[in-house]
Amino acid sequence: MDRSICLLCLALVALISGCSSETAKRTAYETLQNVREQECLKNPSATDCGKRNSYEDYERQRKALEKAPE
Repeated sequence: MDRSICLLCLALVALISGCSSETAKRTAYETLQNVREQECLKNPSATDCGKRNSYEDYERQRKALEKAPE
C-alpha cells in the first residue's frame, strides 16, 4: 500500500510541475498499471492479472472507440 501511495504522489508531482497533458496522462496510466501489478503480486489468484498493455496500445484502443459509430 505504501508503494501505491508513493506512486500516486509521484503522479501528482508530475502534474503540478507543469508537464504536458500527454505526459500527465501517460504518468497516470503507468501509475495505475503499477498499482494493479502490485495488487496482482499480492493476490496471484486474481482474475484480472493478464498481460499489461502499453500506453500506446491503450491510446490506440481508446481512439478507435471514439471513432466507432454508436
